[in-house]
Amino acid sequence: MKPYYPDAIDPHRPWIKDARDNPHEMNWGQTLFNPLGSSPKLHFSRAWTFMFMGRLLLFIVPVFAVFVASLSGADLSGLWKPVDGFIVPVPEVLLPFFVFMIVTEFTSWIAHVRRFNEAHKSPLRATIVLVPLMLGLAAFFVGAQGGIKQYEEMHAPKPAVSAETNAGQGAGAAAAPAEQADKRQPQKSRQGPPQSERDMAASAGLGLAMLVWAPASFFVMLWSLLYVARMPNGGVGRFRTGSDIAQGEDEVPSAYAAG
Repeated sequence: MKPYYPDAIDPHRPWIKDARDNPHEMNWGQTLFNPLGSSPKLHFSRAWTFMFMGRLLLFIVPVFAVFVASLSGADLSGLWKPVDGFIVPVPEVLLPFFVFMIVTEFTSWIAHVRRFNEAHKSPLRATIVLVPLMLGLAAFFVGAQGGIKQYEEMHAPKPAVSAETNAGQGAGAAAAPAEQADKRQPQKSRQGPPQSERDMAASAGLGLAMLVWAPASFFVMLWSLLYVARMPNGGVGRFRTGSDIAQGEDEVPSAYAAG
């Protein structure tokens, strides 16, 4: 049974001693959608955890469920087909993850802006959160251009062959042994309709965008955890994790926390 402390800021979380981090005063709507306000450490950390775990679960759970069902004999190949009407070829099984990821890119920016506002620092620093998205969009554009170029090369008209060349090739083909023709392996044709120029461009763009977005998001995640989430409330105090020190007990000159 959990201990109960009726005199604590939060009786069920007695380690919270900074009144500004009272979880009962957190407004999720304001924290995620209002960039004009401010959020203390604990409120920011809760919002960040919600967005991170949402992305993680929306990716792992559907993929694992489809994988297990496929091992059991279910035919779920249709869930890996791209969703019609989307600019990028997102598989149906990952559509919730994709939508949640795009939305939380902007709610994460808002949460960071509010955190910097509360710590009395420039909210322009929150733009770092959008760097992975901007890099991903740039990589998508570059990859899409490469896909278009590849499509044009595949469908470019072949140069005309002269009559003399055709005659020479015909004579050589007639002289070839018949048994060599029997040994030739038939080429496997690509199943399904051929990719359109749009599909090839989108596939190439998405592949390159993910290669750029994923590592950039990882480094931004470390920055959020090790710097933004540890900034002292009010911008005064030491950079540290947790809310186990009451307001005013660990204050140092503001120049110390101005980094």
